[in-house]
Amino acid sequence: MAKKRISSADLSWLISEELFDSGSRAARMSLAVVSDDKHGWRIIVANRVRRFLTANDERRLAEVQRRLRPIYELEG
Repeated sequence: MAKKRISSADLSWLISEELFDSGSRAARMSLAVVSDDKHGWRIIVANRVRRFLTANDERRLAEVQRRLRPIYELEG
């Protein structure tokens, strides 16, 4: 199955919506999706925001990232 091409802004929105639906505090924080040579893309969160994330939030972000990487690739 071919990966779907998506912009980083749309992928960020998709991730935020999924986190919001799960009730994660990470959904209310700024995140960005950036290109990554090793994995194709990754989620980043600002350091000043990251200190407020719980261990469950960190695990949820990693889980969403692992699940969506095989489905989406960044445009451009």
